[in-house]
Amino acid sequence: MERAHDRIVNGLLKADIGLLTPEQVSARLSQDLLIQVDPTRATANDLWPCIWFLASVLERQFTGRVYIDAGLNAALPAPIPLGPRCRFVSAADSQSAAMMIVIGACDARPTSGIVIAGDTRGNAIAYGSPLRTTNPAHPIGCCALAGYLGFAALAQAVGIPEYHADYRKPVLTLPFHPPTRGVPSQCSVLGTGQLGQAFLALGYFLADGNSLAVQLVDKDEFEAENQRTQILLSEESMPWLGKPKVAYLSDICRSWAWEVLPEHTEIQWGWRASRGGLAFLGFDNMDARRIGVEGGFEWIVEAGVGTDFLRPHISWHSLPPDRELAKTVFADGHGVSWSDSAFGRSLGETAASCGRVVFENVDAAAPSLGLAAISFAWSELLQYVSGNRTPIGGGAYLWSPLLPVVRE
Repeated sequence: MERAHDRIVNGLLKADIGLLTPEQVSARLSQDLLIQVDPTRATANDLWPCIWFLASVLERQFTGRVYIDAGLNAALPAPIPLGPRCRFVSAADSQSAAMMIVIGACDARPTSGIVIAGDTRGNAIAYGSPLRTTNPAHPIGCCALAGYLGFAALAQAVGIPEYHADYRKPVLTLPFHPPTRGVPSQCSVLGTGQLGQAFLALGYFLADGNSLAVQLVDKDEFEAENQRTQILLSEESMPWLGKPKVAYLSDICRSWAWEVLPEHTEIQWGWRASRGGLAFLGFDNMDARRIGVEGGFEWIVEAGVGTDFLRPHISWHSLPPDRELAKTVFADGHGVSWSDSAFGRSLGETAASCGRVVFENVDAAAPSLGLAAISFAWSELLQYVSGNRTPIGGGAYLWSPLLPVVRE
């Protein structure tokens, strides 16, 4: 894949953080990383989902090896296997790691000057220190913490300055009530890119082996650049390349013993869902979201991620299928302006500005943002399942961690 089409490299160049070429960014992202976890908590009912989510985003955001020191010889059950660059080792076998990410209260043995730490128990996540309770982690908290830690690793590696650092907090409480696990009996997923796949992956852990009837709706086929941002696409072999997204993901969901109804189509005004009930909208444009709201569902949950790496923003909504409300919530906005950055100016100086055209047509994205956004979306969905019918809108920034969350 050409670096010009790499969505992570693209976003970092647009951020204007002093890295002026794709080669400079790629060099920063080529380092090895170590995930170190308390081995007594590296279990399916505690921190394993966090390990899997974090390793998955690190192997997409970085091109080096991802070492996992958690007292495990191999991976536990997961949505898909981790890639070949993820290796289960002891700390002594990971001396090449340039960054250590510590989860929970474990005996950290720093291998470099960059150490990132966090923890999750119940519906709380912490950054910088462990949580002093005895509650096990919840899959939603695991996914959220992996999102925050994953973006922190990216920011530390390339030098993204902290945003609103004066407002950060040591602990955040997510809007769901543990120890609840489980998923609704059926759900539709409209849009199966970065957000849709993260939604399905967290659903795998929440279902805890139980079946879910899911409708998958998307018009697109997979392209090579999708692998760097979409969590259910393997790196070593690429059997998904060129295939309709819903067809490939249907096979994955069926391997989880889920009942799947794929619909390879572009939804337009007047489209109606084959199944009603609950829906998650993972589209990256506002018009498709407005169409989805009128698709015949009882309730809608959606999430979005920003493309400005200097202000890594996520948002989410939980709302009834109300046309006027959707017009307000899903109003068209303006993209990030990066033309005046040093990199943007350099592209403008090329013949016919051809480089600018390539980079403008690539949407910057970091998969760690998607994990955090989906954690809040699933939190709201579980609120609805438990009887809460209040429309909710929320937003958060991932860096600095942990900035207060807006939810109203």
